[in-house]
Amino acid sequence: EFWEAFKCLHYDKWYEASELYLADYRWPCEPYLLGKTKNIPLYDERFVHYGNDKAQHVLNIFYKQFRFGVLPAHFLMHWTHALAEWADDKKRNAHIGEVMELTEQFKFESGTEAGVNWHTGIKFAAGTYRVKNGVKIVWNGKDWVDESNGKATDPL
Repeated sequence: EFWEAFKCLHYDKWYEASELYLADYRWPCEPYLLGKTKNIPLYDERFVHYGNDKAQHVLNIFYKQFRFGVLPAHFLMHWTHALAEWADDKKRNAHIGEVMELTEQFKFESGTEAGVNWHTGIKFAAGTYRVKNGVKIVWNGKDWVDESNGKATDPL
C-alpha cells in the first residue's frame, strides 16, 4: 500500500543477502522491528488518528542512534484486514492537517531531545545550544545542560 514505508529495506538486496545488512533509514521508513523493549523509546500517544503513527516511533528510535539491521531469510506476513472505524478515508482526511502539524512538532521535539538535527538525523556537536526563556541550554554530547548551573534540563 505505502511503498515509501518499506523501500529503505532494499528488497532486491534482501533477496540475495546471506548476512545481516543495515537498512538505509529515511523518513518515513516503517520496518517491522524486533528488539528489547526496555531499550526502545516509548510510542508517542499523541498520534491517535491514522497517519505517521508507526513512522514517528521508528524515527524516534533512529534519533536515539539505533540502526536497523535487515535479517536475510526472515520475513513477516501482514494479513490484510478491514480498516478500523477511525481509519476510514473520511475520518482520516478530517484529521490530516492535525496529523501533519503534529508530525513536524514531533520531529523537532524528539530530535532536539536526542541531540539530533531533526532535518538530517546527524548528532549535534558538543557546544550546540538553544535559548529557552532567556537561559542558554548547551548540548554536552550526551545531555542538554543549563549553562548557568550545569544541571541537566529539558531543552524544550
